[in-house]
Amino acid sequence: MGTIMVCRQVVSLGRTYAGQTVTVHVSDTTITVDLDGQVRVIRRTTDIPVRHVKANKPHKVSDVV
Repeated sequence: MGTIMVCRQVVSLGRTYAGQTVTVHVSDTTITVDLDGQVRVIRRTTDIPVRHVKANKPHKVSDVV
């Protein structure tokens, strides 16, 4: 779907970024997402600290058609 969750805040990146690896920087007031040379800055709506760093591997598509 192209969404990530950071500090219990859902950030929508768009379908074009679904399954891609992104880099996220979190500060007290903003979430910065690096997407293939583009940088998006999102204002934080929560004040929950980062406690866990958890990432999922992209799903692999089988070669069978």
